[in-house]
Amino acid sequence: MAKATFYWKSTCTSCRDARSALRSREIEVEEVNYARQALAEPTVRAIVAAAGSVTAVLNTRHAIAKEKGWASAPPPAAEFARAVAAEPNLLRRPILVAGKRVIVGFDRDAYGKLS
Repeated sequence: MAKATFYWKSTCTSCRDARSALRSREIEVEEVNYARQALAEPTVRAIVAAAGSVTAVLNTRHAIAKEKGWASAPPPAAEFARAVAAEPNLLRRPILVAGKRVIVGFDRDAYGKLS
């Protein structure tokens, strides 16, 4: 597998579990801890494009997403990217982008199949 990018927050338990799984399998990734530095809009748009849709990476439990009704009618990618740049918790986590493959959340089976 080519070097993947792992988007995570150090305060997130699922993110830490996913990171541990990557390390235990000795999978080399570029880590982007967006708890320390917010993601830029172009990066968020690239994540959305890789995942295939805003729906795939939208944290529908976030208050802003609930308030705006995004669970049933997600915003366009550009609007979502602006929102995530201002409030990173709108993005589900962790997100692993490995070429054309994207894993959103910590899916033990999917992480187990990485090599």
